[in-house]
Amino acid sequence: MISYTSFSFFILYFRITYLLYVITPQKAKWCVLLAGSYVFYFFSSKGHIVSLIAATLIVWACGLWMEKLDKSFKSKRKGLEKPERKKLKAQYSRYKSWVLALGVVSTLALLIVSKYTNFFIGTANTLFSSHIGEVDIVQPLGISFYTLMAVSYLADVHAGKYAAQKNPLRVGLYLAFFLTIVEGPFARYDQFGTQLQTCKRFDPSDFVYGAERVMWGLFKKIVIADRAAEFVDAVFDNSADYSGVVVAAAILFYTLQLYCEFSGVMDIMCGLGEAMGLKLPENFARPFFARSINEFWQRWHITLGAWLRDYIFYPISFSKTFMNASKKARAKFSPYYANLIPTAVALFFVWFGNGFWHGAGWKYIVYGLYYYVLMMVAMFMEPLFRKLCEKTKIDRTSKGFGYFQMLRTFVIVNIGMLIFRADTLKQAASMFVSVFANPNLKAMLPGAHNGFGLDLNDYLILVLGTVVLFVFGLAQEKGVDIRARIAKLPFIVKFVMFMAALFAIIIFGAYGEGYGKVDLIYANF
Repeated sequence: MISYTSFSFFILYFRITYLLYVITPQKAKWCVLLAGSYVFYFFSSKGHIVSLIAATLIVWACGLWMEKLDKSFKSKRKGLEKPERKKLKAQYSRYKSWVLALGVVSTLALLIVSKYTNFFIGTANTLFSSHIGEVDIVQPLGISFYTLMAVSYLADVHAGKYAAQKNPLRVGLYLAFFLTIVEGPFARYDQFGTQLQTCKRFDPSDFVYGAERVMWGLFKKIVIADRAAEFVDAVFDNSADYSGVVVAAAILFYTLQLYCEFSGVMDIMCGLGEAMGLKLPENFARPFFARSINEFWQRWHITLGAWLRDYIFYPISFSKTFMNASKKARAKFSPYYANLIPTAVALFFVWFGNGFWHGAGWKYIVYGLYYYVLMMVAMFMEPLFRKLCEKTKIDRTSKGFGYFQMLRTFVIVNIGMLIFRADTLKQAASMFVSVFANPNLKAMLPGAHNGFGLDLNDYLILVLGTVVLFVFGLAQEKGVDIRARIAKLPFIVKFVMFMAALFAIIIFGAYGEGYGKVDLIYANF
């Protein structure tokens, strides 16, 4: 694919698209974005564009179908008595639900066939000792992202949140927009689709403001994430050769790599969007300041968590079956557990879906359920923890306890990252055990013939880069709007800062001789 951090993307693709976007009349700007998005997708996906077009047509047609049913109901209900109106409404509600199901199942089928067919074949072979051969199917670029956006659009039209879009090309732009299709974020149609329709007029201040964020994202991706990847790949690709502090460092470096890459790319996408006058939803909010797993996932991949909440958790929780189960639970358990038990069941589907969305493999499902189990233990044991803290006089509101919670959450997250990064669950378990064996600090030293690909300068840049991340994150956590403060500085000061950042990325970036090409991690999902 055309990498978002590549020279060709910025100098060739984005520059041309941006210039055309700026000079095009207001009413036609969305056409430039549509053409640019499809050109980007066609070349990035090597021509595999049929699934995207099919999903677009399904979503567009089913959306209009549901709206047509609404109009038909409104015209037929006139003059009817209340019982007949109620009966007619129930009939049309069933029709709409069937259309919704048709649209959702059809779009999900495109995803499941392309991404999960071989997973199901492998699972069947293991369970039934069969010998079904794997199928050579190309997974379309970004299908996991645009499929969920398609489902959210259909669900919202069904709920009457907004009217269906009549122009299939505008639906196509919403699903294929080049800044969101590869790694997200998940932009709801009412959040972002309407922006793509109106397209804000060019404002030089938007460009400057967006460029600042792009620089910050490039710093995270090229200077930190791509450098950490050298160490991570060296250890995980030969995990049997390492143990102790080396494996522990590899896990920590992978957490650093994934965060800086994913959040860095989100910064780049949001910055480029701001330069065009488009506001993308935020996807990260300093997750490593979180004090619990639940809070961590409210700060990490925010738009995915919100999607799972709104389109899996809420529909299940408010269904008749679960409402009845909740009533029965209140008759048998204390109020706390009566509310918790139905919630726990609904959350299982959320976390199973979280893991399964990430990849076609059992390790991804275990990755999702790992967080589910820990959250359930914490929630079910909360009354006991509260009593224990009261008896031991531990102040759970104190700063010290808050730091403990952050450290505990950080450790839990790193174990989850090990599961996520390892090739198999067996490798993850083996590496976890090896952390506690043969602690050899010398193996980490540069020049120790360790084959990590990093020298002393690389280590220093990683340490300093991490310190910069922490300082900026801490300031933002305390409510300091760094970009707003930079915006108030004199032009010459801002220009010097911008050029300094640019040269820092050029000089300290992990690219060129001695560094391997690092593909975007979430582009594989």
